[in-house]
Amino acid sequence: MLKGATVIFDLDGTLIDTAADLAASMNHALAAAGLAPVPVGEVRHLVGHGGRMMLMRGYELVAGRAADTAELDLAFDRFTEHYQENIAVSSTPFEGVVGLIERLRAERAAIAICTNKREALAARLIDALGLRAHFDVIVGADTAGVAKPDPAPVRLCLKATGAAHAAFIGDSDTDIRAAQAAGLPCLLATFGYGPVALRAQAAASFDAYDGAFEALLRSVLSAPAPFS
Repeated sequence: MLKGATVIFDLDGTLIDTAADLAASMNHALAAAGLAPVPVGEVRHLVGHGGRMMLMRGYELVAGRAADTAELDLAFDRFTEHYQENIAVSSTPFEGVVGLIERLRAERAAIAICTNKREALAARLIDALGLRAHFDVIVGADTAGVAKPDPAPVRLCLKATGAAHAAFIGDSDTDIRAAQAAGLPCLLATFGYGPVALRAQAAASFDAYDGAFEALLRSVLSAPAPFS
């Protein structure tokens, strides 16, 4: 039924609940700079634009000022080193997503990840969780040389999978904008990290992966190759 179709997933907050591990690594970097930690609940809202931007916002939150370039470079190095070694301590797939992917693959759809993480970190996380076999391609911000909401990473996913139809699943305005710019419908995972001011512009929204297949199917098949 879905031969020639590609379903693209955002990673953090959509496919995998990574907030606790991201918070631990960010707070490791902040502690090394003599700063207070950011609560996990706050970190959820800082995710989505890559580790460096997350650190910049976290620094502003706890220090009350912007980090200078040297401070941010050092914090990012500390964050990355810690995160690489602790990437899947608490991170887990959201309930129902693996079953959905297995159903999509049984229908012969290609599955891609499009994230603002670095590709190597995204691949490391997926490998650590034993999920690599589920995905045809992983595209990070560095893969495309630009981050979402620019559509270039989305288009790389489409090109790599030879998509004739496609849809994007994300959890934030960044994902909605990236999908729209690439000519794709975006399905919104409402349990993710957000922010979501553009919810009305999503093709559909869902609060659990169980039962999301039919909405996804309609979205995929209603979007024939707008990117060709």
